[in-house]
Amino acid sequence: MLPIAYGLAPLHIPTFFYLDLIARGVPRPRPEYHNEPVSIVIPCHNEEAVIGNTIRTILDDKELNREIIVVDDGSSDKTVEVASSFSEVRVIRKRDGGRGKWDALNCGMAAATNDIVCVLDADSRPEPKSIQRLIPYLSDAKVAAACGIVRVRNSDMNWITRLVSLEFAVANYLQRKKSMIRSYTPWMPGTITVIKRDLAKFPPSLVEDAELSAQLVEQGYEIIVDGNSSDSELAPTTLKAYLKQRTRWAKGNWSMLKYWRSSRVLLNTLLVLFEKIQPALAFLSWILFAFSIYHGWYLLEFILTNLWILSAGTLTWLYIRATQLYGLKARKIVILSYLLLGSLLYLIVWVRSLFPLKGWQKTVRYTDFD
Repeated sequence: MLPIAYGLAPLHIPTFFYLDLIARGVPRPRPEYHNEPVSIVIPCHNEEAVIGNTIRTILDDKELNREIIVVDDGSSDKTVEVASSFSEVRVIRKRDGGRGKWDALNCGMAAATNDIVCVLDADSRPEPKSIQRLIPYLSDAKVAAACGIVRVRNSDMNWITRLVSLEFAVANYLQRKKSMIRSYTPWMPGTITVIKRDLAKFPPSLVEDAELSAQLVEQGYEIIVDGNSSDSELAPTTLKAYLKQRTRWAKGNWSMLKYWRSSRVLLNTLLVLFEKIQPALAFLSWILFAFSIYHGWYLLEFILTNLWILSAGTLTWLYIRATQLYGLKARKIVILSYLLLGSLLYLIVWVRSLFPLKGWQKTVRYTDFD
């Protein structure tokens, strides 16, 4: 049985970590919310199409004790004008923008007046009471940040947005399970994240949220994911935009391999390693498979085939479970497409991530969706 995509390769090592995550995990009790004030920081670069709706969503939550800070990272459109039209919003203009989201976030952190800060993307719309659900976790001295899950608002637009929606559902499930098991740790998703301001020093990186997460874990802190807290954002709508965004993430995630010092999250470190080198393992498995058939080593072919079945079955169950848990109405053809096409797309992204990138590689949003 020949493997037809890297994700279905017989030597899909991450499968064994996914089985461990599926089998274990105890939810963390959530303290009560006591109207603690929060500073909401929203970094922006040419976001006039979406920033207005994001601000309106936050303002609609009348029970949230908050200040809203929009950091304009050198926009050339009407982002500043739209954000400034709201009297309850403080807009900070960075004339020397363009260095990346990490720089805009640090600027917002310096301007925040509360000890608790919530990070949102410009296109993020938090669900009612989602931020209030996250804030109480920070009462624990060991908890540095609490995060919600991310849903796709334009999931029904085309095949790319449907695949991304399923991809996010799987990521939400795994991140939530990681926060339930001591030997793993989730990475902050970059949005719908509540963090203690004195710990929010984002490093210069293409994945500043993940790198800060790893740094905090090495310092002994914990990160919580609450599956009942969520926001919605926009998925890329073209293949070019999708590959551009994922290549930036994949390129930045190579730097995560240097965070291995915390023995407390050894399994998490190994999972990151194997997820990064999985395409190389796929090529190796293809070679071994062909070699075993050519030389008539059917025992090796038998072992590889059963590993393929285990991998395919685990991933399929994972996708179905994630869609059920988060109420995603994904058809079987979409799940099958993600199982095959998603793996091939990531193989392309993985190869592209081996080469240098120019600029921030920011996703451009031309319009919003309800």
